[in-house]
Amino acid sequence: MKPDPVAENPANITDASIGIVVSDRHKEITSALLKSAIETLQQCGVSESDICVSHVPKTMELSFAARQMSMVQESSAVIMLGCEVKEDNPQFDCICRSVTDGYTHLNLHSDSPFIFGILLADTLENARKLAESDENQGVQSAKAALKMVNMMARLINS
Repeated sequence: MKPDPVAENPANITDASIGIVVSDRHKEITSALLKSAIETLQQCGVSESDICVSHVPKTMELSFAARQMSMVQESSAVIMLGCEVKEDNPQFDCICRSVTDGYTHLNLHSDSPFIFGILLADTLENARKLAESDENQGVQSAKAALKMVNMMARLINS
């Protein structure tokens, strides 16, 4: 089987509509992830008009909002961006499990891919460092969304 150049490099996507749902919990961090995701999508050819962003109060609301976005906006893919920090949240494990279960359920029961871009960190300082890195969750999630859109297009067109 020959390698797929688009799977390796998701550049030049011009017909994808990408939804992004972002949690406002730890907004300084999630704003950085959102900015990186949008910049990456645009560098890969997704126009600003094909990127729809919605905000939710906390991480727990991401799954619901992502589902609604996929249905209403008919997005090619939906990225879920958030940040949970263990040191300041006694419900950290419960929230992580719930959001992960919701994300998995969405992917198993939808025709569009959902991308898990939720930063999980032990400390707020750790989260800041991860959000400031060149390949943060926003960048990785945008690239994953485009790779999944390409994978779906190849399946449909084969």
